[in-house]
Amino acid sequence: MAASSGGKFQAGDVFVSLQSGEVQWWRSDGTFVKTLKGVVPGKAEGMAFDAAMNLYVTHHCADPTCLTGNSVERFNTMGASMGAFGRGYNCNPTSISFNAGGTCYVGQADCTGDILAINTAGAKIASYHAAVETRGTIWIDLAPDGCTVFYTSSGTHVKRFNVCAGAQLPDFATLPDVAFAVKAMPDGGFLVADNSVVVRLDSGGGVVQTYDIPGQPDLWLSLDLTGDGAFWLANYGSSNIYKIDLATGAILNSFNTGTPYFTVKGVVVKKPPTAVTARGRMTGGGSIFTTSGMRVTHGFELHCDVSQHPNNLEVNWLGNQFHLESLTFAECSDDPTIKPPPPAASFDTYHAIGSGRYNGEDGVTIEFTFTDAGEPGKKDRATIAITDPAGNLVLQVSNLLTYGNQQAHK
Repeated sequence: MAASSGGKFQAGDVFVSLQSGEVQWWRSDGTFVKTLKGVVPGKAEGMAFDAAMNLYVTHHCADPTCLTGNSVERFNTMGASMGAFGRGYNCNPTSISFNAGGTCYVGQADCTGDILAINTAGAKIASYHAAVETRGTIWIDLAPDGCTVFYTSSGTHVKRFNVCAGAQLPDFATLPDVAFAVKAMPDGGFLVADNSVVVRLDSGGGVVQTYDIPGQPDLWLSLDLTGDGAFWLANYGSSNIYKIDLATGAILNSFNTGTPYFTVKGVVVKKPPTAVTARGRMTGGGSIFTTSGMRVTHGFELHCDVSQHPNNLEVNWLGNQFHLESLTFAECSDDPTIKPPPPAASFDTYHAIGSGRYNGEDGVTIEFTFTDAGEPGKKDRATIAITDPAGNLVLQVSNLLTYGNQQAHK
């Protein structure tokens, strides 16, 4: 299978996770880009993008006692692995969904089957023991309200759990077959891969439409919405991937992964970056330390709207220096897990990607998250990842500030 030149993730790109643990990267027109080779073992399952458009991939346990695998892997916007993300997984994390503040929720297939909440630093901040049918909270999606997790459990129901209240809710829908991937739709309804068909549900849980492709095995396991009136759909039995029109059910595009039958586990589509969710700016800086004790200093003034200026950031470590030259994406939001509540600026989390110079070299990419947890700054956190033009990670650090302060402003 010939590969294109790669570059960065683009809106409309399609990613397919495989039983081998690898992830295939395709353009929206069906052109193969390349295979993402990670460092976390275990079958690759569900996927999702954070606000900065990094790709997160869940991996099942790679051995019977879950000593390897059993984690989530993060890839930067060029497809380079940034290593394992998060901790506290029980066994077989399968699906992942993000809220507006960057907290991710992970559905687990086995052991407790709990839904886990992981903050932007990768720490487990909550575990929700939701009701299950056959196999854990295996496929989840967070509703637009930011509180209700809709999930399936290898049974015939779409179930619900409110993570804000910590409460189980009544089942949302009963389906004709075994339900797998579930995706929230803008109209309040849901799209569900229901093994033999794909089912479209309205906001009340009623079936309004079904989709199927003649000649394909009854093994529709994974799907994702494109955001333009269509969805991509993966068949576990044939390794075929289809783009389907939501209104008519017509096939708009398709490709085959070139892998054996029963190897395709998940599919996800990169959407365009979301709009600015809060206005204002963040200033500050200070020192953080890696787990090995290396000191990293930073200073910045950054706006939530990338069209506003100035947007300055400098990072220094071990004689190395990075200067931000341009912001390509920024999102300011409130993380409800950060106490006290957001300052007068109405947000406490600044998440962005950009490019700049590393030791004088242009074309270097940075992804970072800064938080303001109140004064005097001892609970503020900085997460920074810098990647050179070849896709090599030259700095990765996430920790609370030891010295300094980060402050959100109106």
